Amino acid sequence: MKPPPPGRFLALDGLRGVAALAVLVFHMFWNSASAGTLAEWMPAPVIDATGLMRSGVAIFFVISGFVIAYTTAKMRTLREGGRFALRRQVRLDPPYYVVIAAVLLIEFAQTLVPGLVGREFTALDVLVNMVYLQDILGVPSVLAVAWTLCLEVQFYLVVVLLAIVAARTTRSEAWRGRVVVWSAAALALASLTMPLVGVSSGPWVLGVWWMFAIGMLLAWHTIGTVRTWHVAAAFAVLLAWGALRQFVLGQADAWGGEWFAIGTGLLIWLLIERDRLAASPGRVLLYFGRISYPLYLVHLPVIAVVAGAGFKAFPDAPWAQLLIVLASGGLAILAAEALHRWVEVPAIGWSRRLRRNRVEADASVGRSEAG
Repeated sequence: MKPPPPGRFLALDGLRGVAALAVLVFHMFWNSASAGTLAEWMPAPVIDATGLMRSGVAIFFVISGFVIAYTTAKMRTLREGGRFALRRQVRLDPPYYVVIAAVLLIEFAQTLVPGLVGREFTALDVLVNMVYLQDILGVPSVLAVAWTLCLEVQFYLVVVLLAIVAARTTRSEAWRGRVVVWSAAALALASLTMPLVGVSSGPWVLGVWWMFAIGMLLAWHTIGTVRTWHVAAAFAVLLAWGALRQFVLGQADAWGGEWFAIGTGLLIWLLIERDRLAASPGRVLLYFGRISYPLYLVHLPVIAVVAGAGFKAFPDAPWAQLLIVLASGGLAILAAEALHRWVEVPAIGWSRRLRRNRVEADASVGRSEAG
């Protein structure tokens, strides 16, 4: 097995860009005020193709599984787990909070326009949304796409917990890795079994754990924790499971989520074996990968406002509505660029400073002990 490539895994950044664009296209054509008009006016194959773009979320989950497993591979203590969680949230929370504030402002502004009704949220609703518990506690979600963020946060916490438990279970480096891998695999098997027996995970991450686990498996393969035959066996199980749901039980996701997740995993595996994870996918995909998180956060509110206004202005003009929907996508990209530049980049800097401070503090302790 070749050593992991230095620097960033640029190919994964490109896949993030693909996922972000896919979700953007889906919401432009399926969740805008003009969705019904466009579905009747545009060719059915085009609308069906845009519907599949919803499964960009599955791509995000697989990538997150890889990144988090790779990042936490050497985590050993509760203190390290706490620092990791803090750095992660310092990086992710500020853009999310800014978009929450923007949505609340939009909802309030709608109450000032005759004929429009804005959603109302209590202070408690907002606080619950800020800590990603809205689905678990049954509180209205301020930002519709935040359901995936809630699952991501649950995933981070479970991975940190597994790493810490493994470190406390055994002192053997090899056995620590095995405990984490076996625990994650057991959760993945439970996740795959649930839909087969008609059990819903509700707002909990277990229902999509298997998607995260694909990325985790590939990260561990990259660092040498699992072997090639383990990966091959896992994908054989996944393909058989997907075929069973699709062709025998008729349970498959209408949007193709299972196949997008499995396909993403197979693509990443191919890139690993060809030592291409660090290869650039091109400037366009790298750009959208860079702004993927702010684009995911901000696109739906922008589409709702712009496409909603266009529908009211041109209720009987499908061509005009299509152009306005496309324009809403462009404006969402501009808004994401602004959010990235003015909020996300500073947040990334704060997160990195926390890491540097930790390294400097650990080095200082080491020097003191040596003295």
